[in-house]
Amino acid sequence: MTDTTSKLETALNSLDPSYLDLQDDSALHAGHAGNTGGSHYTVTIVSEAFSGMSLIKRHRVVYEAVGDLMTHDIHALSIKAKTSTEFSLIS
Repeated sequence: MTDTTSKLETALNSLDPSYLDLQDDSALHAGHAGNTGGSHYTVTIVSEAFSGMSLIKRHRVVYEAVGDLMTHDIHALSIKAKTSTEFSLIS
């Protein structure tokens, strides 16, 4: 696990996830235009904190939790934010 992955996991634990999967996709984006060196991640997070929230609000909550990591450590973040009920329907 990289230092950035550890920081990301710690930040997202503030949302009390029942499931958290972090996929480092950086190797898929090597040389990507505009990438200033930060990592690319796909995050799947399941939390009851998302209950009653729109998709946009869920993403905002995740970005708020991640905070300063987006300014230096992470270049791109793909987010799949679900409640446990929603996650069980697609699993």
